Amino acid sequence: MLSDFGYEVGRWDISRFKERDPQDTFTALGLEWSLLPDVWPGSAVATGLFTSWLPFEEADTFLEVGCGSGVTAITAAMHGCSRVCALDISPAAVENSRLNAVRHGVSERITVLNSDLFSELDPSDTFDLIYWNSPFVEAPTSHRYESQLDYAVFDSDYAMHRKFFADASRHMTEGARVFLGFSDTMGNSARMGELAERAGFTGSAYRREVLNLPIDVPGVPVPGGTMDVDYVLYEFQRA
Repeated sequence: MLSDFGYEVGRWDISRFKERDPQDTFTALGLEWSLLPDVWPGSAVATGLFTSWLPFEEADTFLEVGCGSGVTAITAAMHGCSRVCALDISPAAVENSRLNAVRHGVSERITVLNSDLFSELDPSDTFDLIYWNSPFVEAPTSHRYESQLDYAVFDSDYAMHRKFFADASRHMTEGARVFLGFSDTMGNSARMGELAERAGFTGSAYRREVLNLPIDVPGVPVPGGTMDVDYVLYEFQRA
């Protein structure tokens, strides 16, 4: 069932992003990163948590869907993955990830593609570890995507999640693992799990953390101005 709360918080989060003071760098995981306009900064809470939880050391090849500014993909390369591919539907995010790959000295091990999910991958491309910090806020079919930023937050009718699970197995090596960054508080975990199962995956929560965060959404009552929000890294394997 679509979460009205999650949808309103998602809209609020985007409005906050658009109203923030311009910045061309940010800090995440103890490093400084370049940031281009209209790219979601990798300093977001979810990015830091999910990136720090992923088992890069257990994979030789790594694929990130929806790479944004490139923090997770670049971290994978810095933690020993010999071949890393990063995909994003936003041309600005692709350029941003390439800039940060150069900045952190791993550009020779990272390929960054402007891609709608897996669309620009070669059919023969396979990876040991596939990761997507998904736009877990389910949006109504009437949602109007006003900018590329919306694709980082919202998924109308979970169409992107459906396509992700339908296509992911084509790019998995034998024994590959698929990870999805999610929030049960903000998203629809029941529907996400159903879509994964229909596509032949079994999944479970790999790691979870609950944070008490300030929430100031007009028209949404939040006693005390803060709320517990969970961040969950789900792992999926072929059934």
